[in-house]
Amino acid sequence: MQQVANIQTPEQVIEAKQQDFIKIAEKDQLVHWQEESQFALQAWYKSEMLQKCSPVSIQNAIINVAACGLTLNPANGFAYLVPEYDKSTNQQVCQLRISFKGLMKVAVDSGAIDYVKAEIVREKDTFEYLGPCEKPVHKMNPFTDRGEVVGVYCIAKTGKGDFLCDVMSKTEIDKIKSKAKTQFVWNDWYEEMAKKAIIKRASKQWPAAGNAQRFRETVKRIDEVEGNEREIGGEVVNVHAPDQPALPDYYKQDDFNRLFPSWEKAIQSGKKTPQALIAMVETKGKDLTDEQKAQIQGVQ
Repeated sequence: MQQVANIQTPEQVIEAKQQDFIKIAEKDQLVHWQEESQFALQAWYKSEMLQKCSPVSIQNAIINVAACGLTLNPANGFAYLVPEYDKSTNQQVCQLRISFKGLMKVAVDSGAIDYVKAEIVREKDTFEYLGPCEKPVHKMNPFTDRGEVVGVYCIAKTGKGDFLCDVMSKTEIDKIKSKAKTQFVWNDWYEEMAKKAIIKRASKQWPAAGNAQRFRETVKRIDEVEGNEREIGGEVVNVHAPDQPALPDYYKQDDFNRLFPSWEKAIQSGKKTPQALIAMVETKGKDLTDEQKAQIQGVQ
């Protein structure tokens, strides 16, 4: 087998896993090497941060594409190659990030259910929960300000035509968020992550979910990357793998752009050096991306 240390180009990194990918994917034939390898290359060349990721992490993410059977086709929005920083190795690593739409697709494909839908509820909506075996009543005006998020719910239809409903309040959502390893993802994509959380919890009650191996494996991979949320004695807890430390919470680009002018003035006036300012900024609880640090270091 070709050694990763000898691989130089993105094409070589990805091609090294062709046979492993095909062997895993051939069982269900849901994803195909020729297509997914090209989607992976497209993602790699479009992202400077992915280009900095370790080759092994890129390869592992591609193998997970085969295992989950979710295409990287950006038009579908099922799964993405996402760069993240691993403090334990001081490296950028690539993770396969599965969206709530991807999780819904795996659930339906697995035979656990025929249909599943997750929706956010806002404070100005009219929402009536009718129990775990009935569809709720949710009325809203999507063209007006619906207010803040107050909860999320999930409806699943079984093969027998029954409906199963689960609901989660914002308090419950925020408990899960507080225990997650991917705080910066929650901060940027709160609603999508809330939908994923309710689908994961609701799936425990679906009749065939316990026998759907691919669905279980997909949830397992999500837990490994994002944190394994579960409830014990009414409390939401998070199980971290010992070799997967919590990832940093990065400055959002909008926040960075808003604060940068004052930082720039501090450097230009001589009050701070670029390195001293970076250290000061990161003591406030958030990390700067490599690009943001480079922008600060480039101030004249």
